[in-house]
Amino acid sequence: MSCQRISLRGFIPALVLACLAGCGGGSDGSSAPSAQAPSSGTIAGPSPMPVGGVSIRASDILGEASGNVPFAQQSGWGAQVLGQYPTAQQIPEGGINGTLLPNGETLRFGKQADPADPTRLAIAVQLAPSDPTTSGSKRSEIEFPNNVVNGKTYWMAVRVLIPDWGTLPDGDAALFGAQLHAGNSNLGYSPSFTLATYGGASGGRTFQVFRTYTDSSGSQIAYRYPEIPIPFGRWTSFVFKFRHALDSSGLLQVWMDDTQIVDYNGPIGWNTPGYQDYAKFGYYNWSNFGTSRKVLLGSPVLVVDPSGSTYQEADLSALVQANG
Repeated sequence: MSCQRISLRGFIPALVLACLAGCGGGSDGSSAPSAQAPSSGTIAGPSPMPVGGVSIRASDILGEASGNVPFAQQSGWGAQVLGQYPTAQQIPEGGINGTLLPNGETLRFGKQADPADPTRLAIAVQLAPSDPTTSGSKRSEIEFPNNVVNGKTYWMAVRVLIPDWGTLPDGDAALFGAQLHAGNSNLGYSPSFTLATYGGASGGRTFQVFRTYTDSSGSQIAYRYPEIPIPFGRWTSFVFKFRHALDSSGLLQVWMDDTQIVDYNGPIGWNTPGYQDYAKFGYYNWSNFGTSRKVLLGSPVLVVDPSGSTYQEADLSALVQANG
């Protein structure tokens, strides 16, 4: 698949580096919630069900979050919203709330009924232009522990439902769904991959897979794949298979509703010895946006693949579908 190559040396178009670089710890240099999460994410309850003919071993699940389990029974992840950094167990079951929004809601991070299945709950993240910044920008996100290392193969998966946010103006810029962030936030690197959306010509009606790597000088090279329409108002599953490496052994494969949209082998990620990278899920907008935004998340999960081929896309897709 073709993609647009962007050198991040010198001039940086469309705020790609300066703004995406703030997607993790942000300007304060913090890469984790103030209360440190355990080394792996856990949810009280039964072991994962066999999916796609393969049972994803609990020991391979490095992080998971759910709207269908009380926050008090979840661990290994934290939220970032309204200038707060609670662990999962510190989040009230009624969520974290802010000022009243035009849609009549106050929720910024919490749970809401699944629009497609009222028997299930989704994790809801929401932002308003007037919200206080969190680590230097407006965000409502889940952060998993620092547990991703170069040379190993991992899977990330999440279901996303975006209520229609209308046509967005030039300068509006955000990421949604999932991102993989450098463990050393002090370097200001952009995610190694994420889903980015921009106002202006596309009006925020499309997204692009964005990926980066650092070259031998430490400069970032970024790629943006062709625009894909955002399927507003319905659940969409995203599955990512990746391996950070700065040579030909690097890997990024992305599926949207079981259709592969990225198949890449080559450099991806960073050379940051002594640091482990981490996954995030939610919505982050680094621009001066003018309207509130909501994103619903279903079953964010990070899985290590012991052999590099133990699991398949269908296994991750079935897992997030089954767990909501």
